[in-house]
Amino acid sequence: ITTLAIDTSPKAMIGSVGSFKSCHPVLVRSPSTTSTPMSTASLRPSILSAEHLVAKCVFFRKEPGKGRHQFSTEDELAKTLDEANCLYWGAALMGMAYTFVDQMLKTGKVRKDVEKLVPHLRLVRAALVIPVDIDDSDSRANYLIEERISMILYSSTFVKYVNNNSAVPAHILDSKEAEIGLFLCFVQHIQYHLSNEMVYLSDFQGSGDLLTDCQVITGLDFVNNFGNGNCTAAFKNFRSEHQCNQFCCAFGLQALE
Repeated sequence: ITTLAIDTSPKAMIGSVGSFKSCHPVLVRSPSTTSTPMSTASLRPSILSAEHLVAKCVFFRKEPGKGRHQFSTEDELAKTLDEANCLYWGAALMGMAYTFVDQMLKTGKVRKDVEKLVPHLRLVRAALVIPVDIDDSDSRANYLIEERISMILYSSTFVKYVNNNSAVPAHILDSKEAEIGLFLCFVQHIQYHLSNEMVYLSDFQGSGDLLTDCQVITGLDFVNNFGNGNCTAAFKNFRSEHQCNQFCCAFGLQALE
């Protein structure tokens, strides 16, 4: 059994409090290694193998700018599951996009100057954590644990590349960030196309080669599947608002009309 210790004190909080989530450091206490044979599944990358972890906890405010309040256990679990579900689907959709990119690169038809610009990004590994002692009011919170994105390691800042309700890169990005923003808009185009116009990712943000807190965007048929951030209005307008860029053209995607 692995034990996670989460420091929820205000002084230990990582970054500023978000709109609906707080972020806290995690200490992992693992059991000593045994001689038990490892299964194939145990050899896959695990969230617990990450060097540093954070725990994110959802909350609500009764009024904008006022104090944070904890949801009921049932509501908190549902909303945390929505967050985990977005990351689960996000990893799959990013994998689908990169499979398309890799297959196109193997054809040799992609311009070399564009191929050199392709970033190697992935979503943080994550898992849902449910407390053992649900009768203890101090530890009944459900958490989403993730790999911690280290700004020092990547010598960079945390960047919002594409906003939740947008199909174009965010404003005020430097040249390298803008390139990544364009690539992620291209990724949206791939996902929209390969899913038969059913789903794509948005709210791209992160640092270095790691992304976090993505949002799955769908039409009204799946409006309740991915939390309150599932902006169906943005999905409806995607065809008209997406602007094909150098990546879309170089990888042979047809313009959306």
